[in-house]
Amino acid sequence: MTRYQKIAWFSLAISATAVIAGSTAIAIELHIRGYSTIGWWFFVVPLASLQLTPHLFKKPLSPAGVATDERDLMIDSKASRIALGASYFFFIAACATLWVSVGIDTPIPAYWLGRIILGGWLTAAIVHALTITICYAWAGKGE
Repeated sequence: MTRYQKIAWFSLAISATAVIAGSTAIAIELHIRGYSTIGWWFFVVPLASLQLTPHLFKKPLSPAGVATDERDLMIDSKASRIALGASYFFFIAACATLWVSVGIDTPIPAYWLGRIILGGWLTAAIVHALTITICYAWAGKGE
């Protein structure tokens, strides 16, 4: 398993944990108080830890060991492009949905902006990790 695959699987695990814990905390908090303030931290903290992921899976220290090759870099580049497109699509869909649901003349609540950015970040992280996992699976099958 390459370094990028390890990072992708770790990112998928952290993202899934963030979605499950965050959704559960928000649902419980909405049921108890009617609004949610603390539950959003269950999304933010795990996703912020994804920024430390490349440091957890370091490159080999031996001078003869190869850390990455051209195929790894091409897969990472493809995954980054697809993740950018998916997050861009998410931003457009979220803004359009919010605009249609709130209306043209009604101002959008400020707390929704942070939630939209968090959703775009989560979309990019999940799509990037899934694309890396799928590309390596296809490469293993000879496609």
